[in-house]
Amino acid sequence: MEMNRITDRNACAYKEIYEILKIFPQELVSQIPQETINFFNNNMNKNYEYDISVDTFDGQTMLEETKAILTILFRDYWATPVQREKILNYENSARDKLEEETRMKYNPDNLFKKKNSQDYVEKHIEETAMVEYKESIFKKIINKILNIFKFR
Repeated sequence: MEMNRITDRNACAYKEIYEILKIFPQELVSQIPQETINFFNNNMNKNYEYDISVDTFDGQTMLEETKAILTILFRDYWATPVQREKILNYENSARDKLEEETRMKYNPDNLFKKKNSQDYVEKHIEETAMVEYKESIFKKIINKILNIFKFR
């Protein structure tokens, strides 16, 4: 179910990209390989309506997937070498930061170690605290009677 929804959003994003590329200058579109444009055309949702013009193109009325694809197209085909290097450095640092956070969260070295032995002991003591048991008066009387018969 979830996979179909993701596929549907991607197909809609391909439709948006295809429509956006129609309003882009031809010299920019010609820098994209024809196989990529054909991929968008073949995999887009043909029933999805997305009307865009030069006047209405603001970057806000598109899916997040469309923004991601446009970013990739810019990085791979339209960016200067300096821009491409900056984008790649940013992506690498963001990826490294995410990997570091994941490694710290799920560190296999500390997975089976106790977090803090003092906290563990205090918690364990609180959970197993002694409770004073008081016998009821009836139970005391019954035990006394049983003890008398047991010893004689």
